[in-house]
Amino acid sequence: MIRAPMTSASAADNRPLRVMRVLTRPNLGGPTKQAIALWHAHQELQIETLLVTGAVDAEETVLSPAEHRIPASSAERPRGGWLQLPEMRRAIDPWADLRARRRLRLLIRAFQPDVVHTHTSKAGSLGRRAAAAEGVPVVAHTFHGHVLDDYFGPMSSLWLRRLERRLARRSDLLFAVSESCADELAAHRVAPRSRFCVMPPAVPAAVSQTRAEARARLGVEGSEWRVAALGRLVPIKRLDAFIDMVAGDNELRGDLLGDGPLRRALRERAQRRCQDRVRLLGAREDAASLLPAYDAVVLPSVREGCPLVAVEAFAASVPVVGFDVPGVRDALSSLGRGLLVPPEEGAGGLRRAVRRLRQDPALRAELVDQAAAGARACRPAVVAAALAESYRRSLRSR
Repeated sequence: MIRAPMTSASAADNRPLRVMRVLTRPNLGGPTKQAIALWHAHQELQIETLLVTGAVDAEETVLSPAEHRIPASSAERPRGGWLQLPEMRRAIDPWADLRARRRLRLLIRAFQPDVVHTHTSKAGSLGRRAAAAEGVPVVAHTFHGHVLDDYFGPMSSLWLRRLERRLARRSDLLFAVSESCADELAAHRVAPRSRFCVMPPAVPAAVSQTRAEARARLGVEGSEWRVAALGRLVPIKRLDAFIDMVAGDNELRGDLLGDGPLRRALRERAQRRCQDRVRLLGAREDAASLLPAYDAVVLPSVREGCPLVAVEAFAASVPVVGFDVPGVRDALSSLGRGLLVPPEEGAGGLRRAVRRLRQDPALRAELVDQAAAGARACRPAVVAAALAESYRRSLRSR
């Protein structure tokens, strides 16, 4: 049964906004980084945010909001802060999902948010249904990418598309982190293209380090050419192409920063093809601050929503190379600038692009200069203000 709206538009205009942000799990990844950054940016705007997350899987690396100065909140008397629901996990578990949705409804009743804003698929499903059932004035969801292609088989993908269409009808605001992400969602008929607002990711500034300082921390010699790829070690990131790229150029060295189910296979591939020229450094929370150590960042993914590492590289003045695929294309041709390689050229195409950067210092400098605007557009304060205006506009329209 749909409940009456909790607050009126006029009430929301006369007091600080109250936002409940729901995230499936606080793992070391883009959505968690953004949720933490937005919590602090909205606090500066006098917006009270309750960040609700599930729990990470055993093999994942945690990015704890508590370690980033977000205070704990109480389930009985929730206030702005962080609250974890152990029942909410990435895996499909109908009974745990039902308990999580009930817990979310109780939190909504206690916190009385003006806006429930969900992120990632599981949180989007549970959180939007709970918010609609409780009559929350504004229900929003951000697509940081999508899993409707390249992740699952045909029947699972069909079921997910139908689910997202139903959830979109319960959403007042739909955000996508890139134009191509919005275009693909519209092509899958999740919602008409006009309903998607493209909102770049909120990317916090990394700790400032010089190239020499970052290289010293990584044990990298000052003169060698070293490239990096960052992300979860999963098939869609296509990190085997990164290893093959380095393998074909004896003057090149590379680092993989991340963890995931392909860790062992990628390590064996690197040892077999590159010996000691590719290092697997694991998942590192300080990865963004290490980027000044590298001569280029490589994005070999099949697709992305909008790769945060590209924005972090823009801010670190490091040029970026990637395949010309959705998400990567947006980051390197619209948001910022980088070198795009046709995906059919594979590792060889990436290698040639990196070689161009090595041989042309003027090109490197030009790309770095043109990419700086992308980093500025993704400052958390800029994104938080744009979101707040979208929330208020939607509240007024009610």
